[in-house]
Amino acid sequence: MEVEDILDEAIQYGERRLLTITGDRSLEIASDIANLWLSKKDGRVLIATHKGVGIEHLDIDESKITSIDFDQTGAILGGTWDILIADLTYQFRANDLGRLIEVVRGGGIILLTTPRVEEWLSMLTDFQKRFIVPPFEDRGVGNLFKRRFLNFLGKPGTFLLGDEIKGELKGKLAQEREKPNPVGDPILDICATKDQQGALSSLLDAVKGKKRAFILTANRGRGKSAVIGLALAHILTKTKIKRAVVTSPSLEGIQTLFEFLMRGLDAIDVKYEPLIRDGYVIDVKFKGRNAFFLTPDSAAEVSVKLKVVDEAAAIPISTLFRILHTSKFAIFSSTVHGYEGAGRGFTLRFLKRIRRSNIPFVEERMEEPIRYPPGDPVEKWLYDFLLLNAEPGDPPSISSPEEAKYIAIDLEEVDEDFLKKFYGIYVLAHYRNRPNDLATLLDAPHHFARALVYGEEPIVSLHIAEEGDLPSSVLDDMVKGKRDVPGHIIPSRVVLHYDFRSFGRLSGWRIVRIATHPDLQGRGFGTRALEEVELEAKRRSIDWLGAGFGATEDLLRFWWRAGFVPIHLSPRRNPVTGEYSVLVVKPISKRARNLLGEIVKDFKRRLLNSLHDVYFPLNPLVARLLLLSEIKSGKLKLSQSQRSRLKGFINGSYIYELASDAIYEVVRFYFWRGVHCLTPLEESLLIAKVLQGKGWDMVKSRFGLKVDVYELFREIVRNLLSCLDSLGYKA
Repeated sequence: MEVEDILDEAIQYGERRLLTITGDRSLEIASDIANLWLSKKDGRVLIATHKGVGIEHLDIDESKITSIDFDQTGAILGGTWDILIADLTYQFRANDLGRLIEVVRGGGIILLTTPRVEEWLSMLTDFQKRFIVPPFEDRGVGNLFKRRFLNFLGKPGTFLLGDEIKGELKGKLAQEREKPNPVGDPILDICATKDQQGALSSLLDAVKGKKRAFILTANRGRGKSAVIGLALAHILTKTKIKRAVVTSPSLEGIQTLFEFLMRGLDAIDVKYEPLIRDGYVIDVKFKGRNAFFLTPDSAAEVSVKLKVVDEAAAIPISTLFRILHTSKFAIFSSTVHGYEGAGRGFTLRFLKRIRRSNIPFVEERMEEPIRYPPGDPVEKWLYDFLLLNAEPGDPPSISSPEEAKYIAIDLEEVDEDFLKKFYGIYVLAHYRNRPNDLATLLDAPHHFARALVYGEEPIVSLHIAEEGDLPSSVLDDMVKGKRDVPGHIIPSRVVLHYDFRSFGRLSGWRIVRIATHPDLQGRGFGTRALEEVELEAKRRSIDWLGAGFGATEDLLRFWWRAGFVPIHLSPRRNPVTGEYSVLVVKPISKRARNLLGEIVKDFKRRLLNSLHDVYFPLNPLVARLLLLSEIKSGKLKLSQSQRSRLKGFINGSYIYELASDAIYEVVRFYFWRGVHCLTPLEESLLIAKVLQGKGWDMVKSRFGLKVDVYELFREIVRNLLSCLDSLGYKA
């Protein structure tokens, strides 16, 4: 078999082929192969290198080349090339590989280059160097991800070119593409596949049929953003809807949608004017109508008839429902499997909530890829290698968590089938798993895996990172702001934001991820897994367990139930999700318990004093859960004037504004001590009005209150004073 036979096979069948070339001259050989392909067919070449190193070895017609750094792979999304040359010598990030391979069209070739295998395995890429963090420098960074890559080569459609060619010609591997039939509608006829055409028709029917929502899912590269863009062109020109809000995790990701909106308008000869900011389209105006971009949080606040959410899996479900309830019709699209992370868990959870609320909706799934034929072997290879299509196994017949067994997973020896099931549990959980996460778990010396299993089936998957145990010199630099220590998320925040450098000396385990099989959730398996982690940590003299996540009610409740206490809240919200990041800790050793008491005091003091300012946008229901911890110190002190005005307010002779300072002191004391003898709703209302200072109308709207909120609030304050009085805290 010759290399030319591989190229001929790709061109003849319109399928992609992947060749990995190893050796000292790998880039020169890749250049020769690219030129051989170009001698048979005209095409475009995408070159990706680390900081341009090695590009001088490529001798290809410059007019055909697009050259990028690996840090720029996000910028090539939506583009299409015939040949990819990516040098993996100094940078080998799984996310980059996924993005780059997906932009090569059918009939094209992917050329990946490395030094000789032994040399490549003995050196660290820039991505791997991130794993060298104190005090784990002497453990050595793993090579499991590189070895996994090499082991997967030689599967259908992929080849390893070293001393000899590994892999074999297989002939036709993909399916024939069936072209869509023209239907006489200029917009529908733009569709490249029958799948696209069917999804677009279904979406337009849903609008006519007075549905409330349309949910479109697909793997990466199926053209779902194009479908929505064409749908907007149709809806905004042929219905009474004049405005559409478009939102996404990033402006970059929404550009394909705007591109096809404009292509749809071109098809029906409608003049339009795009508004461009920093190179990105943010608004398209035409005939007194427009589609414009807003961040997800802003999109949830405005009332507009039509709203579109692209890559919805990256946005909290609570935000998605606010978007839905402030629109007449909402379109949600999400990638199920792809380089940016799996979103199948989103569809299961989101659809479950929609069905429960009896909202009329339509769901469509697109299967057929746009750039290459269905069943393309390189796509299958990529999904298998990066576990993009991982699924949990069938749920075992297990009666209670006590029947499960807690195990350590040897990632060097783990069976591929088990690994797929283990990772597949994450795919259907609340995480958006990215390929880099797999590489981190496999290679970082301070990361490890645990599982709760029943027989051979994983039930709960855990990814854990060791943190802390830092030397004094590192801690001194951290306090002075001279050094950022990667990999130590919890100690670094505690040391930097609270000056508790002694916490950095403690050893801890941060639970990066914990997920339960979707069919077994809510039955205590996750809690049992955490109990087992704690027992193991005690045996190994670990001081604390911790976790970090976007602060939502559900997640905070889960961690509270497991005994974890909030100790830090990010000062800024995630610009996409609108969530604040929270860190929670459960002390194990006595010294950790003693120190945690002081840290919690500082955290509560900071949060209580910042709710009216830094944390004014924080959901009051979330704030309540952050303030649950009990502090056994502090006194309630009111002046005689404050007591008099407070009494006047609860008796109805004074308005709230005259007694607000006294009410603030009482409410602040209540949450500082962690008394909690009011209902969750009453506590949340107190936080919103008194501690955050939200206006009456805002409070009424936020909680959907139908009663006189002023009188309700007077009753709550009356209950609060009675509660404190019964506990011996005299106002």
